[in-house]
Amino acid sequence: MLRKTLLACVISLGCSQMVRADNTETPIEFDRETLKSLGMDPEVAGYFAREARFLPGKRSVSLTINGDAVGSVIATFNESGQLCIDKTFMEQAKIRLPDRYQDGCYDYESEYPGTIITLVPAQELIQLVLPHEQLEKQQLDMGDFNSGGTAGLFNYTFLTSRNNYEGGHSDYSQLMLDGGLNINDWLFRSHQLISNSQGKYSSQNSQNYLQHTLMKWKTTMKAGEVSLNNRLLEGSSIYGIELAPEDALSESAVAVQVTGIASTAQARVEIRQQGILVYSTLVPAGPFTLTDIPLRNSSSDLNVTVQETDGTQRSFVVPATLYARNPGSPAGYYISAGRVSDNYARRPWVVSASGGWRIAPSHNASGGILVADGYQGIGLSLDSTLLPRTILTLQANQSVDRSNALQGQKYQLTASTSLPMDMALTASVIKKTLNYRDFTQTIDGDALDRNKYEYSLGIGWGNALAGTMSATLYETRAYNRDDRARFVSVNWGKSFDNFSLSANWQRQLNNGSSTQKSEDTLYVNISIPLGRHNINAWSQRKKGQDRYGLTTRGQLTEDTSYSLGTERDAQERQNNVSAGINTNLHYAQLSANASTSGSRRNSYSGTLQGGVVAHGSGVTLSPLAVRETFAIAQLDKPVAGVRLDTPQGPTWTDFSGQAVIPAVDAWKNSRVEISTETLPKNMDIGNGTRMLKQGKGSVGRVHFGVLTQRRVLLNVTLSNGQALPKGVAITDTAGNYLTTSVDDGVIFLNDVEGQKTLIAMLEKGTCRLTLSLPEVADVAAASFYESAKGVCQ
Repeated sequence: MLRKTLLACVISLGCSQMVRADNTETPIEFDRETLKSLGMDPEVAGYFAREARFLPGKRSVSLTINGDAVGSVIATFNESGQLCIDKTFMEQAKIRLPDRYQDGCYDYESEYPGTIITLVPAQELIQLVLPHEQLEKQQLDMGDFNSGGTAGLFNYTFLTSRNNYEGGHSDYSQLMLDGGLNINDWLFRSHQLISNSQGKYSSQNSQNYLQHTLMKWKTTMKAGEVSLNNRLLEGSSIYGIELAPEDALSESAVAVQVTGIASTAQARVEIRQQGILVYSTLVPAGPFTLTDIPLRNSSSDLNVTVQETDGTQRSFVVPATLYARNPGSPAGYYISAGRVSDNYARRPWVVSASGGWRIAPSHNASGGILVADGYQGIGLSLDSTLLPRTILTLQANQSVDRSNALQGQKYQLTASTSLPMDMALTASVIKKTLNYRDFTQTIDGDALDRNKYEYSLGIGWGNALAGTMSATLYETRAYNRDDRARFVSVNWGKSFDNFSLSANWQRQLNNGSSTQKSEDTLYVNISIPLGRHNINAWSQRKKGQDRYGLTTRGQLTEDTSYSLGTERDAQERQNNVSAGINTNLHYAQLSANASTSGSRRNSYSGTLQGGVVAHGSGVTLSPLAVRETFAIAQLDKPVAGVRLDTPQGPTWTDFSGQAVIPAVDAWKNSRVEISTETLPKNMDIGNGTRMLKQGKGSVGRVHFGVLTQRRVLLNVTLSNGQALPKGVAITDTAGNYLTTSVDDGVIFLNDVEGQKTLIAMLEKGTCRLTLSLPEVADVAAASFYESAKGVCQ
């Protein structure tokens, strides 16, 4: 840095008379005495006599194009300090590669009149002005996106737990696997959930399918074990084929949130849809919110069971009306055909189709039909925007169960609105006639549906003064008026200057007599942040029994967090202590938890999760699940531990310099950026930011060019034992200027080779210094430079 500062001072002396070398033949005259007073050899003036310029070689510089900052790039400069616009530079700068380009430096200024190249060495900056047509296109269409690529992958989540209690114990293990192949935009996927409870194995939610996007029709095709993805009629999984609009795929992954309260640490939450276990995980004591649930369809309710470590359990329903797709726009056509794959009493062949149409600017219509042996169903829906922020949906279904000679109807009215004061409301009411049957009820042999009415209500409200609140109500009523079920959940929270306060209340009335006593759970929590740590004091009342406790959570390192807690059961007068740790191992994620209640009860659990990708350049591990569309990033140097920030979260390079970008938004721009502070000290990156543009199912490749600058601090003495004087110019054997001694006996060199002969320009003659370093630099060294000694003879 001292050398650069001195050079900048020298250059600034002539700035008022400096012009570009191609516009003048008159060299600038520097005051040799001034150079000496700055401790610099006057011989360096020759290099800067005509203009300020970069030193020869490669270096990381900032770049702007047409006034817009591009970022850092690695640029090459020739012996005259001029920029070499080669293929590597154009790729980093996102400049179109000319049709007539050949390897080497390209004369852009001659080929494209109007091109202006401005070099600002003092700021390590390059400013380009280029014709707009030479920049890469920014408009987005399917033809702009990269496709192809081959890789195999699997994601894993292994969970195991053990509960010891007085007189026995219970064990549970679970392995969720999601894997397959991506070959030239075709995908094969297999989903498995394998569990072991008390020595009994089971495999559920098995799915195997082939998927491909038909770009010409903007439709995605799935074949294998797929879903009857009917927007209006409840179906099942089938062995067959499914067609869905590409622009609606994001809607297929419905944003579902399952909220609840766990009474004990390490409680297990199981979520089922149509009787099939689709998701299971462990949660800490207190309120929980689960997202990213792998749904079988968007028209069936979710049944949630909370298994406490003390052996108790409770269940509630999340109705489809609270998470189904928002109305307001048609989503194209869905077509499915095949044979029922679920283990029902009958497994007939079935055909399903649904679609939507815009019939007026504020009105949309949808229709669906499902036909199988012994069953036909049809549904019609109309949604209208009555007010600017209010949507009303009316749906009517007709079912014909020929196997049981039953016909019935279902009517559904749904309203969603945004009200003043940041309030949002969703309400739904469903009425079924006595003989209405869903398709799964018919093939399951269950001809009875006791529910006559279903009500659901969701309210959200946010206010800077009162805080945020959400409430959910779901109730069913059977034809027998005394037979009903109800679930109510209310959540409130508010942040203050130094703490935050929240309260969660649930009431559940199970099926049975209306006189049955309700089960209430109330959880109150106060949270106090302390830097990277957080303290929570909480109280819970359930079935008239009180628990209260204290929990602290925080970060031990950037990648490791912890939790410690203690609680008191007021009725049983027992104390419980729990502890947990979660760590990102860069190539997998690990969590471990333990809790104990005296000597009679204790629980242990652990979770390991991540992803593995096999590709043409090897096998790479990911701490995050790998999705349908992903990429492999690679440095051009085998450096491990470099962090990349991706849309899914951070990943790290392995020993080969490769990392998985686990998820890329298909048909959109996805940003990937290298965290430069994790690079080795002697390494610079060119453009550390990439915008990925990939089609669905593709496997992208991202290359990052890095520049390893071998910096050396030399302690040099002359043959008589005296230190090399300050301000002596140093050149190579060809006479090219390299640097100047920055202090007595001190030379600092950038981008130096392991074996090199240096020439010191003394006042009386010259001397030679042979630099001998290890052939390969230690890129993991913590120091910014290497140190060496030498004698100039």
